[in-house]
Amino acid sequence: MQFLSLSTTARRILLALSCATLGLMLSACASTPEGEPVHGKDRILSLVAAKDGRKLAIAGDNYHYVFDGDPSVAALLRWEGRTKITPALIGEMKVARNQSFEGQYMLMAFDADLTPEDRVFLVQTGFARADVKYGDRTGSALRYFGTIYGKRYAAAPLKSADTVDFSRRYYVNFVEQETLSGAFTKATATPLVYADDGSMLLGGVPVRVVQGGTDYSCRVGVMGVCFYR
Repeated sequence: MQFLSLSTTARRILLALSCATLGLMLSACASTPEGEPVHGKDRILSLVAAKDGRKLAIAGDNYHYVFDGDPSVAALLRWEGRTKITPALIGEMKVARNQSFEGQYMLMAFDADLTPEDRVFLVQTGFARADVKYGDRTGSALRYFGTIYGKRYAAAPLKSADTVDFSRRYYVNFVEQETLSGAFTKATATPLVYADDGSMLLGGVPVRVVQGGTDYSCRVGVMGVCFYR
């Protein structure tokens, strides 16, 4: 009861010391420190691939994520059976101060959805067999894991014809990890632009939109996007 008889200043000091002592256990005593990693998400509007296969871009509401084309992914984008593949981003994109990023992804197809020719093609492309549980499905599948490295740019408006009509919203989750060691460089203008004739270019190269969908055959997961013409 002696605490109640202390002066206002003394009570404030005592309260501050108590919070400092319990800070590791009771986060409510303090606000988030400056420099903590920033977590965020960006709604995906489109996925485009340069026709020469060298670059791909995930176009979000706030940023465009441009990265080098993986030879295996480029082969899959040209494959007629690509609608049988379910891609998923794994975890968060790790974004550095200079706006470069690194992310993990997985591509997967259940054996039950594949022909013998499909299985041969995917194994030759680098897929490996595994028993998995994904969404409401369990069974033998072929999986491919990869890493993408690229740069994040400030988004620019897209024409409605160049966006993907998803059945529900999908997001890129990201974390800006280096806020303790310095300020982030402002994201520069996107290289995904329109030519005078209205066609879309990525770094000066014509692109095509990789249309997506979420029909039942895709077995929607973390980022269930099916490849269509």
